Amino acid sequence: MSLVNLLPEDYIARRMQKRATLMCLVLFVAVMIGVLAAAGVVERRCRCTEQVCREVNQEYTRAAALIQQLQELESMRNRMLRKASRTVALLERVPRSYILAVITNALPKGASLKEFDLLTESVKDSTSRGGKTRYQAISAKSTSGKLPIRTKVSIMITGFAGTDVEVARFITAMAKCPLIETVDLVYSQQKEVNNAIAREFQVILHIKKDANVIDLSETSSSNRQSSVKKGQT
Repeated sequence: MSLVNLLPEDYIARRMQKRATLMCLVLFVAVMIGVLAAAGVVERRCRCTEQVCREVNQEYTRAAALIQQLQELESMRNRMLRKASRTVALLERVPRSYILAVITNALPKGASLKEFDLLTESVKDSTSRGGKTRYQAISAKSTSGKLPIRTKVSIMITGFAGTDVEVARFITAMAKCPLIETVDLVYSQQKEVNNAIAREFQVILHIKKDANVIDLSETSSSNRQSSVKKGQT
């Protein structure tokens, strides 16, 4: 038995159209909700990104201020080091009067001084060249013009003595001095002085580069104190 549809076709068409319109409206609302949700998420992420950017910029600003302060401190340190080096250069670690007293005390009996010359020479403190790697050689070339300059001090002494034995005693006494590095004899020859025969000699005393009278006096005082304590015990 077949069913007979008594509804008009116009009614059925309008009903189908309403259903389609309702479905489209529901889909439109769902799409709009998704779009709004995505826009909200994107906006929130943008705000977070802007906040992070502001914090990073603030950190960069603080870091730039710290770097500037560090550069100022570095320049101040360099100025102070230059002033200190100039001050040290002006100070005389081994006074000439002290050296002259040491030389006078080392002279044998009957010997005398004729000339006393102080010689200074500026030398660069260079490292050994053997056994360098390629990197060390390149570094040495780049820093060859920035080597520290040291002052080498020597004393040329000309005097008179009775015999070569007295000259040898004087050289031995000066070689034992803790301020002297080496003693070089230039010449020792016979010469007539005031109708008397004497030996004219000339020696060069090389002062140690780290010689300091203050350290020497402190060492001698500590040695005397230790010897006194040993004598008391």
